[in-house]
This record gives sequence, C-alpha cells and structure tokens, in this order.
Amino acid sequence: MLSRRSFVGVGTWALATPALAHGPGHAMSGGRYGDPGKAGRFFDVICTDNTFSLKELRVRDGETVRFVVRNDGIDPHEFIIGTVKEHAEHRKMMKDMIEQQRKGGGHAHSMKIDHSSGVWVERGQTQSFVWQFKRTPELEFACNIPGHYEDGMRGPIVFVR
Repeated sequence: MLSRRSFVGVGTWALATPALAHGPGHAMSGGRYGDPGKAGRFFDVICTDNTFSLKELRVRDGETVRFVVRNDGIDPHEFIIGTVKEHAEHRKMMKDMIEQQRKGGGHAHSMKIDHSSGVWVERGQTQSFVWQFKRTPELEFACNIPGHYEDGMRGPIVFVR
C-alpha cells in the first residue's frame, strides 16, 4: 500500500496543474457546479497536513454554497464532493496513476486531474468553487490523495430539511 510518506517523495507531489478545468472528468454525485450569484452560504475551509477545518457539513437539497479552500499544509490537497464509493474509486485511480508514473520513469507533475466536483489546492494557495447540492445518500467531502483520506481528511455531508 502506498503510504502518505512515500507519496510525498513523488517529485514535489504536484499531481495536477494549479488551475483545473471544471467539466467532464472523474464525475461525482451530489449536485453540480452552482451559480455564484445564488450562493446563500459561504464556508472557509482550511487544509493542513492531515485535516480539514470543516468536520461536517449540513445542507439542504438544492442549496447553493460557496467554498473557499485554503491550503496551509505542506502537501497539495483536494476538496472533493462525492459518495463514499466514488471517493474510493477516485483514490484508486490516483494511486494507479502514481504507480504508472513511477514505472514509466515519469514525474507526477506531468499528470492532470480534471475535478468535476471540487478543487485542487497547491501548498500556500486558495481556490474556490460554488456547489449546488442534490440530496444523495452517503455523500461526503474528502481529499483523495493517497494517505490523506485515511489520515482523516474527510467529513460527512448531512442533508437537513
């Protein structure tokens, strides 16, 4: 299994370009990108080396929320919305991509991930996105960089009435 520590050594650990396209990619459930003018609530999320400042999120079906995600850690992070199963698939995809890069002698910085339900945040950077939620069972937010999810970089998204 690829540990978080062994992963950090994969060339500055830049698995994606600083500005990611929002569009077709590794699609996740739970809603879609929202209209910034309709965002009713705002959440500042701070990422450190193994945690998010946000521990749980309570939203309403159809609610539009703006997330401002700041990375105060040493590693890049992502803040992605999806189901528990989708996050597991995403982590496997990321691990497989890293292994392919290692075997091919390439560098992780040549890889690009298209996040269609969140953002990638480089060390010391801030990214934001607006999300319109759709009631979905087992929805959570997470960082799926190998080792980060396992270290606790995840939290449930609970739908309230």
